[in-house]
Amino acid sequence: MASTVLNVGIGLFILAFLWVLALSVCVAFARSPTKIANIGPLAVVAALVISVILIFIPREDQFPSAEEQSVVYDYSIVYRSSLIAVMALFVLLGGVFYLVFHAMTPVHAKPLRKFLR
Repeated sequence: MASTVLNVGIGLFILAFLWVLALSVCVAFARSPTKIANIGPLAVVAALVISVILIFIPREDQFPSAEEQSVVYDYSIVYRSSLIAVMALFVLLGGVFYLVFHAMTPVHAKPLRKFLR
């Protein structure tokens, strides 16, 4: 059995990438006044055809062999990875708040007439 992420194979990731790419092209060229606007619907149709081909022609067996079923996985990596992801998120949020509220605070000019008297 091929490598999986959260029990989802690589095929689903390929399909998701394909559709995100097709919809991005469709949105990017939708408002174009030239004939390049026709690329959007063509990209969606191409993604549909490729998706149908990838769905109906699987490359592997649906059921894993006995050797692959007996493999034991260490799932503590999921908790460690989620902890690192949360910590990274808070580091980024802290950096943004530092920039917004400390480093980029507005400095207002004072009128010169007040100091000339």
